[in-house]
Amino acid sequence: MTPGAGQGFSAFSAPRFTVDHMVIRLGRYLRLAGYDVFWSRKFRTHELITISNRDDRIFLTRNRHLSDEYPEPRHWLYVVPEHPVEQFRFVVGKLELGLEGAFSRCVLCNLPLAPVTDPEQQLDRVPVDVLNRRLPLRKCPGCGRVYWKGSHVHNTVRRLGLPLPDDRAGNQDGEVRCGRGSGPT
Repeated sequence: MTPGAGQGFSAFSAPRFTVDHMVIRLGRYLRLAGYDVFWSRKFRTHELITISNRDDRIFLTRNRHLSDEYPEPRHWLYVVPEHPVEQFRFVVGKLELGLEGAFSRCVLCNLPLAPVTDPEQQLDRVPVDVLNRRLPLRKCPGCGRVYWKGSHVHNTVRRLGLPLPDDRAGNQDGEVRCGRGSGPT
């Protein structure tokens, strides 16, 4: 893919990404921004490219020799910066990505988060003080990780330039935290 915005993608669907081993932290940041990003340390680069092509994803890499050693990705972007935060800003700027979906995906599983309808059922995953403050909770349907606005989101928002997540419940600390409880097996 020649670097640019939206080539081969509908204006109505968000681009999806595959990242190679060189830019996994960038992938985590893109997930925080609400984008569907695939990576796996189990797969070699040529397998990641095959998955990216099959799923019509944009392949992100810092590998300068990609075209010499591997099959050609259908859509790809060479990520120039070395530092992950700068990589994130580079990709967002180059592809003109919106950031409205920030904090809507599980950073571990990549699945969209779902609202928790019965917070009392999350006692094993959420601190009591969070439940007592009646903060809105969201849960990953895959791993069971529970997210809420906590103290670290402001730092993430500031570092990455993301919009502060909307909170109609009026939480003032503006963070999304996750529970460390184990998910379903």
